[in-house]
Amino acid sequence: MRDWKEITAAPYDWSKTGLPERPYIHDYSRTLSYKIYMAEPNADRDRSIVFLNYEDALERIKAIDVITLGAPKIVYLVGWQYLGHDSRYPAWHEMNEALKRPEDKCALDSYMWLFEEAKKYNTTVSVHINMFDAYKDSPLWDEYIAQDLIAKREDGSLSTAGVWNGMQAYIISYKREWETGYAKKRIDELCELLPIREAGTVHIDAFHATLDMGHGNDLESIRGARRQIIRYWRDLGIDVTTEMLYSEAHQFGPGRESTVGLIPWYFHFAQTFDEYVTRSAYLVSGGRAHFGPKAGLGQEMPKLMGSQFDKEQALKGGNWKKEIFEGFCLQDAKYLYTNTLERVEGVLRGGSVTVKFSDGVVGEVKGAKLYRNGALFAADGNFLMPTPWHKEGSAIIYSADGGEYLYDLAAVLDCDRKTVTICPFDENGVGVAENVDLEGGVLKLTLAPGEAKIIYTK
Repeated sequence: MRDWKEITAAPYDWSKTGLPERPYIHDYSRTLSYKIYMAEPNADRDRSIVFLNYEDALERIKAIDVITLGAPKIVYLVGWQYLGHDSRYPAWHEMNEALKRPEDKCALDSYMWLFEEAKKYNTTVSVHINMFDAYKDSPLWDEYIAQDLIAKREDGSLSTAGVWNGMQAYIISYKREWETGYAKKRIDELCELLPIREAGTVHIDAFHATLDMGHGNDLESIRGARRQIIRYWRDLGIDVTTEMLYSEAHQFGPGRESTVGLIPWYFHFAQTFDEYVTRSAYLVSGGRAHFGPKAGLGQEMPKLMGSQFDKEQALKGGNWKKEIFEGFCLQDAKYLYTNTLERVEGVLRGGSVTVKFSDGVVGEVKGAKLYRNGALFAADGNFLMPTPWHKEGSAIIYSADGGEYLYDLAAVLDCDRKTVTICPFDENGVGVAENVDLEGGVLKLTLAPGEAKIIYTK
């Protein structure tokens, strides 16, 4: 591994190759990534309010694996440290002991138990951290002040971020922390504590770039230091994922992107129509569609190409299984399928917007329609969606509206059989199979609103 001081701050131009600077450790375009919100500090910041402990987390990981038909998944734990979410940054030294299982000595043992158990359910466990915020109640606060690692305004006063859980956050200077070796130290210590290198991924919340004029660091120098930090993580064999693709300017406004090709996946994901077409899903993909400064035609693209359902929010509710099942059907399944296709061309002609994919697939943005070999297989919330990660020749059939549907399985799934197997499918998994005859290669079936089936053609 190269000396960390040799890592460049230079921008990376993904447009020259259409590929990331280095291959990612995970393929996020074919993986569902989500967060589990476990704990946060109480108002007095003297104890942890626990929403989900490690046993609860495994229960949800198991259920989500059933709902997603065994799709590859990454889960980032929120609130694993100190008293929970946004607690005691920039320190990452202690586990949140309120989350441990009764039979374990400590929370670290419980974390390691979950890390290993989750592998049985096609899930990689990692953590949600923050490299932007610093709090006065952190055990590292005095050291970070002494080493002058907090960003400053031009008048020399400390730069502030938001107030989270009743505590004022201050902004760490990426450039100062990188150049002094403290960023490396912080990262190395976390990798000694937890198996982040084995996970191969970490989620950095609020990884914004903002001015540090009190140290003479403009926005581009801060972006450069952030790139060095990302490259160091990757040198360790760890992908960085983060919160936002578009939050790139002073005071968190829209601005020039500077991490595409270095960061593979963004929790809040926003692209223009042209970006959707010219960037592969492998190069850059994301979770919740959240457009803000990129409002326009690109906002329609997740309806056509899928996005990732926000499981973190659903897991906070009492009906989480049902919500996540619906989200999988309406968003995740389409994301996982269309991301297996190359994006060949986007065509704007009059009021018509069409995307041509590989494998004979064409999409119409209006009505979120998908065709393969000329046969319609998806329109708005009613569709047959191939599930190649589940089983070759399988697909989910779902109806948001209810009604009678016809699907040309020869055209859509290359099915040459006269009979196929169909199973009911809901939040509890795949039900009892039945054989259904095709009429001239066409499947005819009636679905109730919100009903789903799994079809097997091989």
